[in-house]
Amino acid sequence: MNKTIQTISDVAFRDITTFGGAIFYTILVVSLFLFHQQKLAFILLAGFIITLFITVIIRLLYFRPRPVKQEFHNIIERIDASSFPSLHTSRAIFLAGIGISYSPSFLFSLFCMLSAALIIYSRIHLKKHDGIDVLGGIVVGLGTLWGVMYGMQC
Repeated sequence: MNKTIQTISDVAFRDITTFGGAIFYTILVVSLFLFHQQKLAFILLAGFIITLFITVIIRLLYFRPRPVKQEFHNIIERIDASSFPSLHTSRAIFLAGIGISYSPSFLFSLFCMLSAALIIYSRIHLKKHDGIDVLGGIVVGLGTLWGVMYGMQC
């Protein structure tokens, strides 16, 4: 692949992957609170906390190095250096599921699914995760989505 095209691709996917990150998620939750959408904000906050908690527990118990290995010198760095499951993927799947659940629009649902797919692919493209890591993230995201949606019905 041409080096210029590779560079453009890396920059594009680096930007796409931020939509599965903590900063974007935090801005979204705060915005929902500011626009008086407290119920939805609390649902997203719950999903954020649950996916983070599950991912940290798994990474504490099972270390799987990232495709491009990261050095670590303490427990926090070790958690970050572990790639399984993909936290960005978990958040993207949870957020897409909530978006689909709360929107009657087919186009918005399609946008949610495509956004999640791009975030997931970006993690592999950027060599932060491999297939099994994102599959684990999908399972965590869907499990969290099911748990939060089921918990709201009780």
